[in-house]
Amino acid sequence: MPRCKGLSEQMRDESRGRIREAARKVFAGEGYFKAKAADLARAAGMSQGNLYWYFDSKEDVLKAILAEGFTALHALTAEIAALPGTGREKIEALIERTWELYRRQSEFTAILGSLLAHGGAPFIKELGFDMLALGTGFHLNLSAVFKQARAKGILPDVEPNMLVVLYYALFNGLVITFPDLWPTMDISFVREAVLRLLGYREPADKEPR
Repeated sequence: MPRCKGLSEQMRDESRGRIREAARKVFAGEGYFKAKAADLARAAGMSQGNLYWYFDSKEDVLKAILAEGFTALHALTAEIAALPGTGREKIEALIERTWELYRRQSEFTAILGSLLAHGGAPFIKELGFDMLALGTGFHLNLSAVFKQARAKGILPDVEPNMLVVLYYALFNGLVITFPDLWPTMDISFVREAVLRLLGYREPADKEPR
């Protein structure tokens, strides 16, 4: 009996997801440029021929991983910018959700860092991702959060975009430089480190947390 279209699509999506999951591990561990399509197929538990049934090439697998990661980052920053509440509440929500996202997508961050170090933004642009445009979207969302906090006097009078740079530098540095150590850190320690980095100070009227 032939499979219904819905079931076939579901099985295809599951197989593509398994390949992406395996590729994230391979690319993060060996590096994209060293990894071979055969390595991805082996990690996914399938033949190389089956892998090409779901993706045209190793590059297409990478594109799917990058698209997934960038979409998650944009969704996070947009969600935080739209949250109600005080500047402190938004910053704390941002730290906690960034931490959760990076724990789930630590391999994506490692892959992106490796690509930037070896191929640079031009290579990523060749894949169809404009880092400047993507970064602008992230920065606009987080700048709005930091501007609100600065207006309340809980962040220093510093260009919000610079605060965004510092914010991402801390998280990206942890994931890329200390891949085995950072997941064991206590979120409360990281929260206080981020607040100190941003120059957070309690307002005179003790803004509710």
